[in-house]
Amino acid sequence: MPLRPRSDAASPRGRSSAGRGSSGGMDLGTRALVLGVGSLVLSWVPLLNIIAFLAALMAVSFGLLARWPTGWLTNQEADQRRGLAGVVLGAVALIVFVVTAVRYSAL
Repeated sequence: MPLRPRSDAASPRGRSSAGRGSSGGMDLGTRALVLGVGSLVLSWVPLLNIIAFLAALMAVSFGLLARWPTGWLTNQEADQRRGLAGVVLGAVALIVFVVTAVRYSAL
């Protein structure tokens, strides 16, 4: 039996998914900001700072992609101010990670 794509009428809970990607309405700038704040908060915790390092890298990359002038990545317009805030918070979280990792390894 061949697989057929689901129509909008047959989407779960009767809602149309037109205009929404897999992000649930969150653009790259907002993703960068959320990841930047989360990575900055977690970068102080000894074992969770490794996860915060990865989140900070993602925040910087999503923020830079949100600041990119072309719209080839998504159909919606990214919030560039949130992208810049995500880049700054991600960079600060990376610095905090390096400082705390050096300090924790000296103990």
